[in-house]
Amino acid sequence: MTGGRRVAARVDAWRWRGGWLALVLSALVLLAPRRARADDPEMTATVDTQRLGVGEMVRLSLHVASSRHQPQNAQPGSTGGFTVMGSSSSPSQQITITNGRMVSQHGLDTTWTLRADKVGTWMVGPLTVQIGGSGYRAGPIRIVVVPAGQGPPRGRTSPFDPFGSGAFDPFRSLLDSLDAPSRPAESYGGDPKLALDAPLGPVAFLHATVDTTSVVVGEQVTVTMYIYSDTAARDPGMVDVHEATAADFVKKPLFEDDNSDRAVSRAMVAGRLYNVRLLRKWALFPLRAGDLVVTPMELVLQKTRATGDPSRKSELLTIHVTEPPADHRPPGYLLGDVGRFQLTSDVTPRDIEEDGAIGVSLTLQGTGNLPAMITPPAQAGIEWLTPEVHEKVGAVQGDHFGGSRTFGYVVRLHKTGDIKLGSIRIPYWDPAAKRYDVAQTDLGVVTVRAGATPRAAVDLPPDPFAMLPEARPQMGATRPPRSRLAETRPTLFWLALTATPLGFLAFSGASRAVRALRERAARVATSPETDLRAKVSAADRAARTDDARALEAATARALEAATVAYADVNVRDARGGEAARRLVDAGVDEALAGEIEAVLADSQAARFSPEAPDLASARGRWAKAKGAIHELRRGA
Repeated sequence: MTGGRRVAARVDAWRWRGGWLALVLSALVLLAPRRARADDPEMTATVDTQRLGVGEMVRLSLHVASSRHQPQNAQPGSTGGFTVMGSSSSPSQQITITNGRMVSQHGLDTTWTLRADKVGTWMVGPLTVQIGGSGYRAGPIRIVVVPAGQGPPRGRTSPFDPFGSGAFDPFRSLLDSLDAPSRPAESYGGDPKLALDAPLGPVAFLHATVDTTSVVVGEQVTVTMYIYSDTAARDPGMVDVHEATAADFVKKPLFEDDNSDRAVSRAMVAGRLYNVRLLRKWALFPLRAGDLVVTPMELVLQKTRATGDPSRKSELLTIHVTEPPADHRPPGYLLGDVGRFQLTSDVTPRDIEEDGAIGVSLTLQGTGNLPAMITPPAQAGIEWLTPEVHEKVGAVQGDHFGGSRTFGYVVRLHKTGDIKLGSIRIPYWDPAAKRYDVAQTDLGVVTVRAGATPRAAVDLPPDPFAMLPEARPQMGATRPPRSRLAETRPTLFWLALTATPLGFLAFSGASRAVRALRERAARVATSPETDLRAKVSAADRAARTDDARALEAATARALEAATVAYADVNVRDARGGEAARRLVDAGVDEALAGEIEAVLADSQAARFSPEAPDLASARGRWAKAKGAIHELRRGA
């Protein structure tokens, strides 16, 4: 019996131990964290303090990120011992491309402001959110409320310590598996490129960035404007927006609409998470060398509980601008032609009659500061009419500005034969390669045949016999004289005898005089002075109208005609200071030559500018041009 009792006692002991082992294993299975699936959302619940006094506020935050659906309808769960004073919610979407695979991340940041009403230890939550028809939970979070005035100072406590202290906690591992993040805040939404060491203002602030601070004249500078707002605060909104100005730049927006809403990113600023929204992005092209500035963007926060001035201002940006190097600069380079360009051409037809017209289409495309005008080669007998310009420009290749401009010319050919139209060259500075390059195209040959229609009479040589009477078709009957005139009236005889050659001589002299008058009239009609008077009259008529672009074109033509008439210099094809050099070489005063070149350059720039030229400026340039023409005439 004694042995049987011992066996029974041992069996009871093993049963007791097995029961406890099964209980422990069951608890481990229930409490073990579930293996996360790849498509499960990320959820993080935090509070800014875990211990506070009665009447104090605590901020309860929930961050959710899902790759499947947009999170929505976030709820704080149980808030016993607290009163919910307000809440704010901020959805977001972020798209990333890795190894050619696009991943879309939907986010939701929600913050509740809770007021502690009762002393005790409270479990807030669990917090819930709906994602694609399914519910998910985070928390609960343990918060200790002490009597008023006995709460600890509101310093920088860890939001993931449920006890608010570093003491040993036997339940730390269990609670950490529920509400502690598995990685730092930067990795679940913060963009390190947008992170800042300190905020530029409470609740929300503006921040301006520039991709480079040292460029050459005409090189693109990309300026970006952001607004940062605290994720724990309500979106304040913006009123009274004043755009940043860049007086020494040509400003081109890289967005079709600067006022459209854009996706919200997140960034860490001094350890806190901020929503970051992109407001503006511009491509700026500097017009001159020097230290040029972009003024701040300014606005007023519409709804904020922060005390102090609600106005916000971005940083002042300074750009150091120089000219491209003078070494190896190609002839014809115009300051500001910076980028990477290609030039193509199309000429049609290739076979025409004399005085006919062809179409020449020049397409300039690439990135950078595309030239607004192209100067065709000047040749005698070839007349290039004013082109029709079409452009398609904007953001290309990321943040680069560019596109294409097409110049459609009508060209009249006034001489016969196989006419070589020549080639067109556009030198430019390539900022990426740090060297000069040339975009060029050869226009080829056009065959011009003599026309079937005779040319105008003014172009034919005069007929010396135009005034003679027509010859008689036959001789009439003759009658013998009744007497010999030489014998009866010798004086009359000799007069009659010499009348015919004298008359012929007189007629020939008159014909030569008429021909000389015609040639003189033709020379006067086609002389440079006549052409100048006609173009000055056309510019005066244009100045009395409201068409600024037509006045700019007439001003340039009148100045070009004046240099031909009074200095025998053609400056129509001159580029980049070459006009002044030609005039000085021809004996024109250097100051006057520089003034003529400046007026021509300003007129051409305004004429081919995408924006409408200013009428007052156009009239002022015509007044300067008339003064220069007068000085040329005096010095001729």
